[in-house]
Amino acid sequence: IMSFNKNTFFVGIANSFHDSAMAIVSPDGEVVFAEATERVLQNKRAIGNAPDQFLRTAATIAEHCPAGARIVLAQPWSTSMVAQMADNTDLDRLGEFIDRANREDVPPSLLDQYAFSQFCRQAAPPVIQITGANLRFSLTERASEYNIEPEIRSFDHHLSHAATACLTSPFQESACAVIDGYGEGRSYSCFYFKEGRIEKIDTPVHRQATSLGYFYMTICRLCGFGLFSGEEWKVMGLASYGTYDPDIAAVLIPLVQVEGLNLVQCSFAEMYQIYKKLERFRRRPNSPALDVANLAHTAQTIFSNVMIEFLQNLQRQTGLRNVAMGGGCLLNSAATGLVVEQTGFTNCHVFSAPADDGNAIGAALLAWQEANPASQRLAKIQSPYLGSTMSSTMLDKVKEHSGLKVHVLPESEIMSYTAEALVNGKIVGWARGRAEFGPRALGNRSILADPRSDTIKERINASIKFREEFRPFAPAILEEHASAYFEAYHPTPYMERALRFKPEMQHKVPGVVHVDGTGRLQTVSKSLNPTFHQLISAFFEKTDIPVLLNTSFNVMGKPIIHSVEDALAVFHTSGLDLLIINDHVIEAVAA
Repeated sequence: IMSFNKNTFFVGIANSFHDSAMAIVSPDGEVVFAEATERVLQNKRAIGNAPDQFLRTAATIAEHCPAGARIVLAQPWSTSMVAQMADNTDLDRLGEFIDRANREDVPPSLLDQYAFSQFCRQAAPPVIQITGANLRFSLTERASEYNIEPEIRSFDHHLSHAATACLTSPFQESACAVIDGYGEGRSYSCFYFKEGRIEKIDTPVHRQATSLGYFYMTICRLCGFGLFSGEEWKVMGLASYGTYDPDIAAVLIPLVQVEGLNLVQCSFAEMYQIYKKLERFRRRPNSPALDVANLAHTAQTIFSNVMIEFLQNLQRQTGLRNVAMGGGCLLNSAATGLVVEQTGFTNCHVFSAPADDGNAIGAALLAWQEANPASQRLAKIQSPYLGSTMSSTMLDKVKEHSGLKVHVLPESEIMSYTAEALVNGKIVGWARGRAEFGPRALGNRSILADPRSDTIKERINASIKFREEFRPFAPAILEEHASAYFEAYHPTPYMERALRFKPEMQHKVPGVVHVDGTGRLQTVSKSLNPTFHQLISAFFEKTDIPVLLNTSFNVMGKPIIHSVEDALAVFHTSGLDLLIINDHVIEAVAA
């Protein structure tokens, strides 16, 4: 273990070639910055892009780390990961099986999975191998200001997920489950967490291991959606429009089953036959997505059942009541919404960025722990508001040169002004404070609307988000009123789970009630986001409804906005009525 001084900052670099990100942890173990690469690039998921963007990274280091600081880099892959990818026996066996079967006869969905795995195998190593290169070079002009450790601290991928999950939680002790598309030799892991320390629960992989993440990717492709364009959400939204089909279930169930703390699947030969059968359920070209709603619903049910059974086994084995969870599969809010109700765990924590972008925080915190073995990070809910702020300089330029109607309001007036606009049916682009970390807008980079309208969903989907009519919108609700609106309520600060609305409340907020009666809620507290809490409170005072419709400030296919310029682009090319950036209120000029 290297020696570190008290002015050491830990820079975590999530470098999985998709969903890359950077995070900074201070000498006292506090996360002071975290941001996904896709935001600054405005390139959805930033496929193949290094997380330490040239120049941008140097400016970020200078903003959060004082001159004279020692910089330690950390990555969420072990040093052997590149070799592991090259020596992927299961993937080689699958390729050999496909070759023997004659590619022309191989089901397209199986070829999709093999092609995706091969792409990961080829694309990930270069990104992992150049980790930190941009950062080091972009800081050469400031070499006298920063002392960058030459060795990058490397940690197991699932351990990094576990660190993000556990060390952002309020728990002193918990079980931890990591479930994703792929890790280092497996796609699921279990851990025991107590007083800041994470210990792996040994669960040797046996038989033919499988991936719940890959299972969902297969369904995504069969439904006609993209793998790398963030379209898994579409499967979740579509699922609520379908019903459980026993014929589809009989084909899908052997692909992923639970044995203790293992996920297993059938043999390659059986899988080949299953994928052939699945082709008859595939969405046909130019057909509406609703044609495969039963496929989406059945697959979502199986996904949820497998996750719940796996967690039930973890709860029985550990006997614990708290669980922290990480990995990309935990972005499935329909499944996580069932955890407390069905697993035996009474408290569940999923951070705002459970997927690979969140591993920037996990790796940085593991490096901090390594350097401070006697220290313990205090257990508390981690704020997700860790990203960049909007440029005041650019706002001044907008006011001076844009020709837009711009006025600046004091804080005391912005809330009432915005609430009144929402009451009057305006759809508002809202960008204030630091950006959220993770894929979901939590009130700082949001599009907001009145949830009382029964036509607002169609309006936003058609004229602002430009997306399918079956896509739902989230309710942001004051924490103190949430139990009155939702059954089996538990705090959901990161919009991480979908819960069922109480029947008597659904008619009050039809704009945020999905077709199955659920809502992927965000509970808004004064402690985590006092500004957003104040806005919803102002709306509540005018309407007696403590809820706003909250969706991410972007259009379909683009990441959440990063800059003033991004916000203006959405404003000018969509049906937004009003744009509020910090204390600047921007209105369209009448034609």
